[in-house]
Amino acid sequence: MLIIFWACFIFLVSLVAIVWKLTTKSQTPRKYPVDITPDFPYENVSFKSGKDQVTGWFIPANSSEQKSPLIILVHGWGSNRAKMKRYVKPLYEQGYALLLFDVRSHGESDNVKAPTVKIFRDDVIAAIHYAKSRNEIDPTRIGILAHSLGGFGSVLAIKEDIGIKAVVADSIPVQISTIIKAALKSYKLPYYPLGPMIAKLMFIRAGITRKEIKEFDVPQALKNTKSAVLLIHSNKDDFIPSSELDYIVRNVDVPHIYVESQGHRNSETDPQYWKQVLPFFQKNFTAQQD
Repeated sequence: MLIIFWACFIFLVSLVAIVWKLTTKSQTPRKYPVDITPDFPYENVSFKSGKDQVTGWFIPANSSEQKSPLIILVHGWGSNRAKMKRYVKPLYEQGYALLLFDVRSHGESDNVKAPTVKIFRDDVIAAIHYAKSRNEIDPTRIGILAHSLGGFGSVLAIKEDIGIKAVVADSIPVQISTIIKAALKSYKLPYYPLGPMIAKLMFIRAGITRKEIKEFDVPQALKNTKSAVLLIHSNKDDFIPSSELDYIVRNVDVPHIYVESQGHRNSETDPQYWKQVLPFFQKNFTAQQD
């Protein structure tokens, strides 16, 4: 009997250790260097999110307008502002100023202990406040183009009316279980029984309450927002499946398109992408001027 007890005890301790290690590793995004710069005139900028420093680039608009419209570009988990460069040229050529930044614990921004989607949300809000503080920017014509977890955080950010005209969310996960499944898939591990335990530990490490977790509800945020939103997801996304977009549209009526580009980070290569995105921003910014 004693042998069985100790065997069970050792098993449980080992399981807890494995789950803890997987949690901390999954909650520590890989920091890629910001090793490229924009192809257009830019300014290195920084602003505060909470007590932490956030770094980024500001690209002024190539237009004669005294007050320019601006698009904030928001990267996903384990990425940085340099990896959002792929979105810059089409938007810049349409006359938009651009703000790219590293979410905390990414790129050159300050680190936090246990980043979650809450950090993305709060950093997006901080970026909006910074953008509105710039004299050359029209604070009534600010939009967001966000990828993956950056899209999740951006949609949560616009749940309250903070003056964002239009948001394009590209390839976003919206269910915590999907995010954990994607992380475990990279380790070739099943979701059960590890997934629910890892999710709980992540929120404990981040100091996030049950009440806050309930607020991470994308369909509800989309129902409440006053911003125009366009959702895009590839049917061939092999990391965050397009079933996440299916889940959203089952719960809320929101403009959306499915594209056919391969992988998680290539939606913009589909011919339909910019044909939809550029008119979407133009329409909503023009409506503000009228």
